[in-house]
Amino acid sequence: MHNRSFLNICAILLMLRFNPLPTLAQQDPTLENTSWKLVSIHGFDDSEFIPSNPENYLLRFRLENRLQIEADCNQAGATWGLDGDSFTLRQLVTTRKLCIQPSLFNRYIMNLDQAASLMLEGDRLIIKSASEVDWMEFEPYVLTPSF
Repeated sequence: MHNRSFLNICAILLMLRFNPLPTLAQQDPTLENTSWKLVSIHGFDDSEFIPSNPENYLLRFRLENRLQIEADCNQAGATWGLDGDSFTLRQLVTTRKLCIQPSLFNRYIMNLDQAASLMLEGDRLIIKSASEVDWMEFEPYVLTPSF
């Protein structure tokens, strides 16, 4: 009886070794290797904040659930998870340089840190907080070289 259980466990482990369970990144390849620039931040009392230079506020979804973040004059990074429209950022780290005003750095990072859901609507990426009062809108970012 014990040998049979041991063999069953070994068979399961071998199956998992050669057919691993999909990761979140494998489940949603639409975000992997995409880049997005901030269009606007919306908040309480229908407030809207539009960056003067959207290229300074980027999200770059990388392989293995890594997120590279441009936050005005600062850089940040995190790991991300997506389950349906439930979106989480973990291990968010950022530099803390003092950016020239008007900067949306604090509001942008605070909203990312409180992110709870993510939706793709056409060519727009929408990230909302758990309260859904605060949300951010992004559009695809394509690097255009300037020679």
